[in-house]
Amino acid sequence: MPRLLSRPLSALALFLLLPLTAHAKTCLVLGGGGARGAAHIGVLKVLERERVPIDCITGTSMGAIAGGLYAAGYDADAIEAVLKGIDWKDMFRDDPSREELPMRRKEDELRFLGGIELGLKDGSIALPRGLVQGQKLQLLLRRLLLSTASLPDFDALPIPFRSIATDIGNGEKVVFGDGDLAMAIRASMSVPGAFAPIRYRGRLMVDGGIVDNVPIDIAREIGGTRLIVVNVGEPLLKEDQLNSPFSIANQMLSTLMKRETDAQQSSLNPDTDLLLVPDMGDMGSAEFHRADEAVAAGLHAAETEITALRRYSVSEAEYAEFRARHHQNPFDPPLVAFLDVLRGRSRTAAYVEQRLSDIVGKPLDTQRLEKDIGLAYGDGSYERITYELEKRDDQVGVSVQPIDKGWGPNFLRFGLRLSDDFAGRNSYQLLGEINFTGLNELGGESRNRLELGRVTGLHSEFYQPFGDAGQYYVAPYLDYNAYNFPIGADNGRANDALAEYRRSSSSIAAELGYTPNSTWRLSGTAGYNYDEARRRVGTPDLPNVLSNTYSSFMLRATRDSLDDSGFPSRGTRLDLSHQFLLGDSNGANSDVSRLSWDTAFSYGANRWLLGARVHSAGGNSELLSTFGTLGGLANLSGYTENQIIANQIALGRIVYYRRLTDATRLISVPVYLGGSLEAGGYWFSREAISRDDLIGAGSVFVGVDTFLGPMFLGFGHAEGGNNSFYLSFGSLLRSDL
Repeated sequence: MPRLLSRPLSALALFLLLPLTAHAKTCLVLGGGGARGAAHIGVLKVLERERVPIDCITGTSMGAIAGGLYAAGYDADAIEAVLKGIDWKDMFRDDPSREELPMRRKEDELRFLGGIELGLKDGSIALPRGLVQGQKLQLLLRRLLLSTASLPDFDALPIPFRSIATDIGNGEKVVFGDGDLAMAIRASMSVPGAFAPIRYRGRLMVDGGIVDNVPIDIAREIGGTRLIVVNVGEPLLKEDQLNSPFSIANQMLSTLMKRETDAQQSSLNPDTDLLLVPDMGDMGSAEFHRADEAVAAGLHAAETEITALRRYSVSEAEYAEFRARHHQNPFDPPLVAFLDVLRGRSRTAAYVEQRLSDIVGKPLDTQRLEKDIGLAYGDGSYERITYELEKRDDQVGVSVQPIDKGWGPNFLRFGLRLSDDFAGRNSYQLLGEINFTGLNELGGESRNRLELGRVTGLHSEFYQPFGDAGQYYVAPYLDYNAYNFPIGADNGRANDALAEYRRSSSSIAAELGYTPNSTWRLSGTAGYNYDEARRRVGTPDLPNVLSNTYSSFMLRATRDSLDDSGFPSRGTRLDLSHQFLLGDSNGANSDVSRLSWDTAFSYGANRWLLGARVHSAGGNSELLSTFGTLGGLANLSGYTENQIIANQIALGRIVYYRRLTDATRLISVPVYLGGSLEAGGYWFSREAISRDDLIGAGSVFVGVDTFLGPMFLGFGHAEGGNNSFYLSFGSLLRSDL
């Protein structure tokens, strides 16, 4: 509870009657506490209302953000508006929104979903230093503090300011009083394990709360003679809450921090200093969705001590002088005269320069610059891409620092797809990929993928972007896959097949593509292919071996603006292709047209996914490459995964799902309840296609968005008495390619 430090009542009464000396310097000390730091805004509101001028500020972690913005000229309402405008869930994701990811990354998401990525560095497995690298936070701080870029030090701010960080290399306290204010604040709030440490001025730094969470001593050092101290740290956990290794480790760190904070607070002088401890109950440091509660708690804490606070008040005229000084420096977006992309910490700086080159010769547009940086960052090989304004003579330009992932330059990625109908029929797919990045300055990379399970596959490609903004690419590749392929059943159902063949396919091909933006890709692929099918089981009158060699050429157009690959709430994915299969072993030609379309929309917690799939083969439709599949959850539910095999397939569906868990929490497992209605059919020639053969189907399911990707537990029913239970890992989005 907020409190004025106790002293004998006689001394306190005398103190309340005496004005503080005119030369006293009031310093505001704002402690760290994550989301609880929003209480600082409530305190600032009361200070402004009571005409309390601030002469200096020190801050740690969240206190560094609130204090740094206030020192830079933001008032309490402006800081509150900034806080309310932040999507904290998005802030804790480094990648741009999925809509803005490069098309290549979107394809990876559909293939690997929530798969695990590990670094491969100097022959050893390497991990990132934090769950979040702080890319979006750094860009936000830069934008908010552009008006401070030309100041010589933090004493030149409207209110002198200091932020506190920790050198994780030697454990020393680092006090920032000059340099890059955005970087100083970012370093101060690098919570170990959550935000990655940040290297600045040759030192690797983390959250200052480890060594000085409530920097009272620094306030004294910069001349503070009377202090208003706000402690928003979390209280220690109770014994019955210490029920996991994480809680024990966190309690140990909190105990050490509390000991340092208690020592600092014991130095406060009750005759001149005031300590406020807003009561936020059980609010945790990660509960940013409760920020309004924290603001109210800070306001209440200050108002509870209103008599003590008014001792720091000044007249309206004096406060008007303070407000005249306390404002943001004017910032007019300059004309960007040059772009300097630093090469020292990235092997693909030229790729970043290509992406950003369009900003030169135009007024600085921070939103456009951040979007372009996000598009480059979305390539997936960068730890951070930061920028700052740089002045050369009378010109202003943008200096950009791309930083490659410290746990690279090569990466291992793993994924899982699983389907089980609880009746002995299951399908699983394990995927592993090694990606060699930064093979040249323009972003060339080599990808090599192994798949085990229903399909055994190998894929190796070299990907090279080119063009003024890297919008073109060429990707030669080798591909091999093999899987069991039932044939001979007139009804196309795998369970009723007359024989099972082991089909293997090898290809050497090259793809040439154009990606005009983050949502479209146009491509053409030419290849030479060999298909072979060997009979494993079945009647002996069927051929033992079927084989074909043929050339192929495919044209493909893909649009993908979905906001999520697991449970989308908006956007569209359209994948349209036409493939020519030329000159097989019998001299015949074939062609295959494929369409996959899904569009998502939502209303509140309710989401819908409308979709359609078409697969149609012509010419020599006996060629194995011309077949497609149906079956599985929301893919003609009631049938097992890939149970139906035919060369003419059509499916239409509507899928509904509603989130059951709180979406506003920073840490929350998304759980959905949903169902689907579908109609589909399959045929063996285009001439045989008839609406009379369509099959109605539907499903109900529970879905969970896990770190391995979407997981579903459901039941499906199709006309004709086909029922199936499902346990599956994998997206409801499907593609034949």
